[in-house]
Amino acid sequence: MNKSHASPRIVKSLCTLNAIGALRLVVIGLCVFVLVTLSACGGTPLPKFLTRPTPTPRCVEPTLTLSTTKFVIKTVARAADGSISVPPDTSGIAYQIEGTQWNPVFVLSPTPNNLALKSTVKDGDQATLILANCNTTVFSVSAPQPAPPNNSTLLNQPASGIVIFVQTSPAAEGFVVTGDLIEEILKAIDTPQPGSSNRQAEISLLETVTSADKATIRVGVSILNSGTAPFSLAASDVSLTPENAAPIAPTSAEPSLPHNIRPGATETIYFTFPRPSSSTAVIKVFDIEFDLENF
Repeated sequence: MNKSHASPRIVKSLCTLNAIGALRLVVIGLCVFVLVTLSACGGTPLPKFLTRPTPTPRCVEPTLTLSTTKFVIKTVARAADGSISVPPDTSGIAYQIEGTQWNPVFVLSPTPNNLALKSTVKDGDQATLILANCNTTVFSVSAPQPAPPNNSTLLNQPASGIVIFVQTSPAAEGFVVTGDLIEEILKAIDTPQPGSSNRQAEISLLETVTSADKATIRVGVSILNSGTAPFSLAASDVSLTPENAAPIAPTSAEPSLPHNIRPGATETIYFTFPRPSSSTAVIKVFDIEFDLENF
């Protein structure tokens, strides 16, 4: 989940000078140097510095895509009385309520484009949330429903869900789109180690299934090797930590571990664990953690 930024490069542009001209410039000084250079360039002004724009990380701007409509994410605080209010005329912006990073709640302005979502969003459509660190979360949403009379209830929702509230008037009336988590795609990048290849993996949580006898759970993940070197997934790279308990290792895996993953390859792997007695647990694959609940 680290951000990386590249430094801008500075490029000097000079015209080619002959040896005699160069010697004269050294003797005469900087002022004559500039004049001779301009003359050699045919009168074209000499730029002192040409600064190229700093490369922008590909996920520097968080976005929310609801069905086929994409929004830039901005953060907004709740009012002192707990109410939710956003500017009435901003399209293309989804305002995320401050403090809802783990259970995202968004508010959209009552613009014509946003109001049209009431008829275009259908059951089973997807909402995709991309964060500044390039991590991606996908939700399956339901068709729009009338907003509750008390908008503060929008914040009372499961941590694995999403709420998108569309105002239909400045008085904060409107409709809501809710969704359940179906997939997370997180970045797992090793810290460089001397003399070894760096593991670069994108990991998605697929599903969690409880056995018929309630004795075990089966957790599926998808692992993409996005680097240029192969890496291996071992049993020691995977653990399940029930709430208020110590981590436990998988009892089995399909395919069996250790398992090698080639560059550019995507592997689907299922792990079997003893079913925790707690209602929540955290599965860890490499350095990436996913919250599990209701298993």
